[in-house]
Amino acid sequence: MLKKWKTLSTREIFKSKIFSLKEDVVESPRAGSTHPVWYLDVPHWVNIIPVTADNNVVLVNQYRFGNKDMSLEIPGGMVDPGEDPKEAAIRELYEETGYESSQVIEIGKVLPNPALMANYTFTYLALESKKTGMQQLDGMEDIEITEVPLEKIPSYIDEAKIEHSLVISAFYFLDRYNANNV
Repeated sequence: MLKKWKTLSTREIFKSKIFSLKEDVVESPRAGSTHPVWYLDVPHWVNIIPVTADNNVVLVNQYRFGNKDMSLEIPGGMVDPGEDPKEAAIRELYEETGYESSQVIEIGKVLPNPALMANYTFTYLALESKKTGMQQLDGMEDIEITEVPLEKIPSYIDEAKIEHSLVISAFYFLDRYNANNV
């Protein structure tokens, strides 16, 4: 039976406001040997699928520095220290789009990359979403909003118009939610 590896020491290599890079020295439970491992210490993340009364999904298009290109996504972001993930999702929805919903439901969570991170991405569904205000973007955000009929989302994924893995997993959770709540 597999056993957890023992952490012998931890040191922080780099720290920023969005993540820390850490190095652990770990011991193999099978071989007894020690090895350095590196991982990112990051906060939990949230995604929220805003669906309007017309059954449109509110999407955000923004530049992403990792792949140096535009990315069509659902609203989302980091959970602030001490913040409830649901409240973070509601906050991110409003800040990025100006939309609100009184019906926000958690529909799933995933580990984005457990090889390198221990955080979760929580996914929420915002039913009857409607625009009630203006975007409240920070200095690092430049976001274009678009509404797409929900039934077009699978083709957007198939045609690589939506490529973000956490957004695709969010739509998987939406499919499961809809299948169980018909």
